[in-house]
Amino acid sequence: MEIKDVLALSISVASFLWSAYTFFVVRFDRGRLRMTQPTLLSLKRDLPKGWVKIFLRTCLFTTGTKGRVVENMFLRVRRNNAAPSTFDFWGHTESGKLTLGSGLFVGPTGVASDHHFNPREGSADFLFASGEYVVEVFATVVGRRKSEKLMQLAFAVGDQQAAELLQNPTRELRLYWNADSHAYHGHIVQDDPVDPK
Repeated sequence: MEIKDVLALSISVASFLWSAYTFFVVRFDRGRLRMTQPTLLSLKRDLPKGWVKIFLRTCLFTTGTKGRVVENMFLRVRRNNAAPSTFDFWGHTESGKLTLGSGLFVGPTGVASDHHFNPREGSADFLFASGEYVVEVFATVVGRRKSEKLMQLAFAVGDQQAAELLQNPTRELRLYWNADSHAYHGHIVQDDPVDPK
């Protein structure tokens, strides 16, 4: 066998392997579900009942071409290393309307929307007190048994901010992501009761 025959055979085998890999990636690889750093986090209460809510703005996307279907999302919230609270009542905006979360298809180009999380009715009361917060964002994907952790967020709520949130149910703490300092910076605003957030 001459060197040119070995070279031609090697190129043919490499080409076949590359084609098989490309076929697999395009047809079968659904990739992993990912999420961008939320640009906005909001701590507020749903009026008129006064339920606490954490709202965030983010983009969900997949690393594969086939996409994934998100069955459910939830937050695990810790304040000052206390026991975690679960915010598992999930909704998201769809065409500008707030809908109960379930069956959200996420493809490689992503889905940017607002996500709303409340604790379930009847769960222990949660108050936005001052301190250091860690919020873990989880998603349950169709076909997978375990929820996967998408991201962990950290921020602080100051004494004055917590006092305003506790005393006035129409107040909202908006935390904006600062890409330069890699931290959330928040301020209190008056909640707009007409706003669907």
